[in-house]
Amino acid sequence: MTDQLQIGLWGCGSMGHSLAQALIATEQAQLAVVFDILPEAASKVASLCTAHLADSAEALLTYPHLDGVIIALPPYLHASAAIQAAKAGCHIFVEKPMALSTSDCRRMIEASHDCHTQLMVGHVLRYYEPYRSILRWNREGRFGQIRAASIWRTTPGAKWAVEGNWRASRAQSGGFLSEVAVHELDMLRCLMGRPETVYASELKFMPWRHEMEDYIAVQIHFAGNGAASFEGGGGTCAGRYGFRLYFEGATILSDSAFEPQALQVFGPNGAAVETAKNDFSLEHPVQAELRDWLAALRGERAVPIPGEEGLANVALVEAAYRSARSRQIVTYDTQYPTSQKGGTD
Repeated sequence: MTDQLQIGLWGCGSMGHSLAQALIATEQAQLAVVFDILPEAASKVASLCTAHLADSAEALLTYPHLDGVIIALPPYLHASAAIQAAKAGCHIFVEKPMALSTSDCRRMIEASHDCHTQLMVGHVLRYYEPYRSILRWNREGRFGQIRAASIWRTTPGAKWAVEGNWRASRAQSGGFLSEVAVHELDMLRCLMGRPETVYASELKFMPWRHEMEDYIAVQIHFAGNGAASFEGGGGTCAGRYGFRLYFEGATILSDSAFEPQALQVFGPNGAAVETAKNDFSLEHPVQAELRDWLAALRGERAVPIPGEEGLANVALVEAAYRSARSRQIVTYDTQYPTSQKGGTD
């Protein structure tokens, strides 16, 4: 490897563009080559990032001295692209969700293992404040054991009712839990540990022409007698994003989850607990996750979010949708790995 790693980008939509800019901002890698089936999208990113423009996926993956590839395609294409990249000898960063089925996740992991490449999944919420600090506090045991959690993330769904939008198709996006809430499900696993049972309900009641759920609620019981809920969907006229976390020694809550200064902590007597909010990381979350991936490629650390973690989240999505269809409590397959007080620091 050269001092600056040579990275390719496969998929030049909005997320691919964001990842390209974040990669360059790390100053630890060069965006060497890009490819997208839409030539205008690829040309735009190539021009902005001074990258070579490949005319096919094969040309991208065989670009000279390529160290790794970022896959920022729609979710239904993740598995085939990652397997192709592994067979070409490229290390892989794949956007969330890892894939749309656990069977595809396993195929991706096996291909990466067989081809001696490294695979990381982009569960970037672990790098966002205040989640990043909350995960650290949980690992440190600052407020004792976490017993319960509730996260809600609702968004007006009219934005998906656009012709040709792959997010509007369950077959291509996987639905709300897969495309949006897999972030929050990952966070609940990191905080709470191993899921045991899942119960979910979903509804479709708005007239918009897309297949995203208008309402979905998921209840999860974890090993160790913990419980958590997630509420989301696109059927609202007023999007909201917040959480409430019940620790033994404190309750942590926010009605604006992406705003660190909105975080509130209350002790057992109901009094506000001061936290060192100036300790929140100022690093851009996407830059941070790519910095960690690049460090793994240089052999400086293990991949922080390997394929097994992505598989565990897809398994949780599958369990929730299986429950919603059957209207029954389902058992989470205990063969899947889990983060126990997980995180990225």
